[in-house]
Amino acid sequence: MGFRQDPEFAPLINLFPGQMPTDVAAPQKPTKAPVLRVDALGREIDEHGNVVNVTKPNNLSTLKVNINKQKKDAFQILKPELEVDPESNPHYDQRMGVNKTKLLRPKRMTFQFVEEGKWSKEAEILRVKSQFGEAGAKERQAKQAQLAKVKGGADINPNLIEVAERVVTKEKPKDPIPEIEWWDKPLLLNGSYGDISDGGIVEDKLKKEKITIYVEHPRPIEPPAEPAPPPPQPLKLTKKEQKKLRTQRRLAREKDRQEMIRQGLIEPPKPKVKMSNLMKVLGSEATQDPTRLEKEIRSAAAEREQAHIDRNVARKLTPAERREKKERKLFDDSNSLDTIVSVYKINDLSHPKTRFKVDVNAHENRLTGCVVITEGISVVVVEGGIKSIKRYGKLMLRRIDWAKAVNEEDEDEDEVSDKPVNKCMLVWQGSVAKPSFNRFSVHECMTEAAAKKVFADAGVAHYWDLAVNFTDDQM
Repeated sequence: MGFRQDPEFAPLINLFPGQMPTDVAAPQKPTKAPVLRVDALGREIDEHGNVVNVTKPNNLSTLKVNINKQKKDAFQILKPELEVDPESNPHYDQRMGVNKTKLLRPKRMTFQFVEEGKWSKEAEILRVKSQFGEAGAKERQAKQAQLAKVKGGADINPNLIEVAERVVTKEKPKDPIPEIEWWDKPLLLNGSYGDISDGGIVEDKLKKEKITIYVEHPRPIEPPAEPAPPPPQPLKLTKKEQKKLRTQRRLAREKDRQEMIRQGLIEPPKPKVKMSNLMKVLGSEATQDPTRLEKEIRSAAAEREQAHIDRNVARKLTPAERREKKERKLFDDSNSLDTIVSVYKINDLSHPKTRFKVDVNAHENRLTGCVVITEGISVVVVEGGIKSIKRYGKLMLRRIDWAKAVNEEDEDEDEVSDKPVNKCMLVWQGSVAKPSFNRFSVHECMTEAAAKKVFADAGVAHYWDLAVNFTDDQM
């Protein structure tokens, strides 16, 4: 049985059973040859008559030689171009000449001034575009341009402004030297230096009444400058922070002391031996001579106790210092520089014991003011520091029982007539720049006019008016 001689089955002739052919040529269809179509202008077009855009091939050379050649062609060495050859000049010096092979320095950028309002205009344009859109922004720009033309405001480029020559201004003429100084003029009789002869002064031509024993000092004038800023205020710490800071300082101080002992600058402290820790500290030494050790331990303990007493005595205040400390605690107040004033109104201040308390407490608290007593009303005015005023206010409003502080004759009359209960009221309290009274005094007046005159003499007549017009409803 023979094979059919067909070129299509030629590769299958020499194959074993079950073996597949490696390269089997697939039948190909005949392709059309490309057709070049050109229009009247010589441009390539396709089947439908559209112009075909053919991109120019880039230089895709990847050889190192070609790449270096491209870089060399792109980099051109600029040499100075001179109108006249400097070597042709007979005065040319080669040491100061121009190197022809030297590269030119690139030209420096000059100042480019920005027109006034350029950035604000651009920001306004962006704002209008975001609000009205492109069309609305163009309309508004056109309107603004028309308005600018009407106003006649021409746009000026600051880079094209011609710079004129600088005008040199002449200095102002200085004040001429006076013929006579102002401090010498009132002393000379004729008002000129002609009275001086050969460096001396003729006494007959001086106004001796102008010469006194007093020295005239010119009035100091503060410099025209702003006051210096206040110093930085110290940082206020809490109680916990203060305690922590104090502990850290104490530990640092103890660490420095230990370092100095380690370096031998100060002597180490002696061991604090007591009878209770005798055997623990000394050990075997305590059994050799216990009597001597006990004597030394007791003397050291007595010495430490005496040193403690001496330190306390040295730190103890003297009677004058103790008195000054107490006064400073009671009366000094650095927080308030103003004078505090309190005005009290009392219905009846006729009781001698109560009047004594009001007067003595004012003197003890170093207060100034006055007590004005009339038949129907009594007014107490005190001036001083905030601590003293606070203590005096406790006396007037808490400690004294004003309902019982009346005379026995008045008590009998109260049973018959209905008088208001005796009490003390704080009319006004505030601060003033300076006190109005020099001391504390008590005045008994028969009429209200005389009582008001006491305050008017001190310049505080309104205190009396405040007390008279004060009612219980205002408390």
